[in-house]
Amino acid sequence: MYKAKIDMNVFEFQADLSKTMANPLRLAILHFLKDGEKKVNELSELIGVSQSNVSQHLALMRQRQIVKTRKLGTNIYYSVSNPKISQACDMVREVLIEQLRQKQELIKNYPV
Repeated sequence: MYKAKIDMNVFEFQADLSKTMANPLRLAILHFLKDGEKKVNELSELIGVSQSNVSQHLALMRQRQIVKTRKLGTNIYYSVSNPKISQACDMVREVLIEQLRQKQELIKNYPV
């Protein structure tokens, strides 16, 4: 039987991206950026953490090309670099919500 060799580079890139995304604050930032670009102070208020904390996470995500920036005067606006990133996050969150609902239903129907 013929087996094709797999180029592991893509999977390594995916693992690196997944490591970067494996942070609740970064996921929250992406959640709020899916509706459009925002400044650091706006994200800070929406999420409820300091601007410096948000800035640090945005810098890492920018380095990994997850978010991009646009400068207008003295303001820097952040946005998701590719809409598929937001779509992927939404899909994973939907799967998790479905799993939680299934667990809750099982617990609700479990005889005491």
